[in-house]
Amino acid sequence: MKKKHFLLGFLLSIFSTTYADVVTSIRPLGFIAAAITDGVTNVKILLPDGISPHDYFLKPSDLIKIKTADLFIWVGSDLETFLKKPLSQLPNHKRVSLIEDQAIKKLLLKNTNHNHVIDNNLPDKNRKNIFHYHSHAEYNMHIWLSPCIARIIANIIHHRLVILYPKYKKYFDKNLRYFEEQITKTDENLNKMLQTIKYKRYFVFHDAYSYFEKRYSLASLGYFIINPNIHPGAKKLHKIRTTLIQEKAICVFAEPQFRPAIIQAVIKDTNVHMGTLDPLGGGIELNKDSYVEFLAKLSNQFKNCLDKN
Repeated sequence: MKKKHFLLGFLLSIFSTTYADVVTSIRPLGFIAAAITDGVTNVKILLPDGISPHDYFLKPSDLIKIKTADLFIWVGSDLETFLKKPLSQLPNHKRVSLIEDQAIKKLLLKNTNHNHVIDNNLPDKNRKNIFHYHSHAEYNMHIWLSPCIARIIANIIHHRLVILYPKYKKYFDKNLRYFEEQITKTDENLNKMLQTIKYKRYFVFHDAYSYFEKRYSLASLGYFIINPNIHPGAKKLHKIRTTLIQEKAICVFAEPQFRPAIIQAVIKDTNVHMGTLDPLGGGIELNKDSYVEFLAKLSNQFKNCLDKN
């Protein structure tokens, strides 16, 4: 036991000067953090690029990153369940669970818990067919896909950084103003750009996009699964295929984190196209404009597929 403690202490002493002051669990949170820390300190992301937070297992190097971070930012245990235990060992002033913030709680969207929902009293653009086995949380945890919530996250990070590094307050203030200006401008541009696809129907691979869809009034028919670790059976897939044809869906969106074989089988011999959406922003470099670049890239992924006839 003493040997283990000595080894951990030795590793911490080696890595403490090389790992970042601010660490985020997933890449999109890193985008927001990088905007606020720009020019002051570095940001590191715990999960490797292209890895889903739904099924990640921590490595020893991850534990060192967590322990040496001045500030660790995550969504919360309903999404990143693997972080609950290691983060409970960090003092409160060194961790931020975004889902516990009251301003964010007010904006959370509930997951739908029906096997098959078609509301014929709603306009076509609001009709949804929901197919899934079970919910892994009462609320949808993909909060970074809301530009409105991203603003709140930026303010939370700003507040915590000012406490940590008070002598850099004027830089954090400037960075926050810039981030909010860019969000406003980008949000307006995307709202205009996505007008042409507002009523075009589609399915997504899993229930990650509710916040984005709500903000830009997109006409999702539903999703294959709510938990990417549990795949739908043949009966569910047949229902989805039938709905795609009946509702004249244009696209089904896969994700780079998961194999698209299921989707390819469902759309075979139909006129439905397959697109790809990346809710984690893979390949986007960390800088002050990363988050707005992420929103623009996701919007283009929607538009490129849904503009097809």
